[in-house]
Amino acid sequence: MSDYTKLWENPANPELEVAIQSAEAANVCTAGTRELTPEELEEHLGKVEEYKALLKKQVDERRYIHSLNVADCAKELAELNGVDTGKAYLCGLLHDIEKNRPWDEQERYMEQLGDALPDHVIQNKKLWHAPAGAAFMRDELGILDADMIRAIKYHTTGRPNMSPLEKVLYVADYVSIERDYPGVERVREAAYRNLDEAILIGGRFTLISLLERYRKVNYDTFAMYNEVAELMGEQFEAAAAKEEAEARAKVAKVDAPH
Repeated sequence: MSDYTKLWENPANPELEVAIQSAEAANVCTAGTRELTPEELEEHLGKVEEYKALLKKQVDERRYIHSLNVADCAKELAELNGVDTGKAYLCGLLHDIEKNRPWDEQERYMEQLGDALPDHVIQNKKLWHAPAGAAFMRDELGILDADMIRAIKYHTTGRPNMSPLEKVLYVADYVSIERDYPGVERVREAAYRNLDEAILIGGRFTLISLLERYRKVNYDTFAMYNEVAELMGEQFEAAAAKEEAEARAKVAKVDAPH
C-alpha cells in the first residue's frame, strides 16, 4: 500500500470532527477543474452509447444493469429536485466504473485522484472504487466537472455538506429499481418526496446494519447522518411518538370492557 499523507494530524480531535474536517477538504480532488459548459456536457451526453460499451467491458453483468438503473433513477430524482439531469444521468451511469476492476488498478486511480484519503477509506477496499471511479471519469473520459467528480467520489459513503447532485447520486444508488434489501420501499418512497428524508432513513439502515455485524462505521457516513438527523430528526421522532400513541390507543380501545 502506498504511503498516503493524512489530512489531519491532531489526535485530540474526536473522530467525528476529523471526519467532518476531511469531508470539508473535498475540493482537493477537483483542483483545476470547473463546471462543464453546456456544450461540453452535450458532447459527453452524445457519447452515452460509447460509455455504456466501455462500462460493459469494465464491470460484470449485474453491475452493468445496476449502473443503467441508477442512471435512470438519478435522472428522475434530478428532475424532481432542480438538478441538471444530464450530469445526474452520467454520474449514475459511471459511478461504479471501477467497481469490478483489480485492486492494483483501483489503488492506482485512487493515488491519481490527488487526495490525501483518510485511513478509514484506505483500510476498506470496498470503498476504493468510488475515489478510483472519480479519477477514471476525470482523467480517462475528460469529464472535468468538480461537482460530478465529488458526486462519484462520495457516492458510497456520503459526506456532510453534500451538493444537490451528490445527494441525487447517493440516493439513486440506494434505491435503484433492482435493490431489494429489507426496508428499501420505505427509502424509495421517501426519495421521491425529499432527498434528505431518504438519506436519514437509508443512513439509519446502513448504520444499524454495520453495527449489527460489528463493522467499522465510516466517519463521513456518520457525519452525514448526524447532519441530516439534526435537520429532520425531531420531526421523525415526533411522528414516531404520535404513531406509537395511536397504536396504543387502538389496543386500549379493543381491550376495554364492553
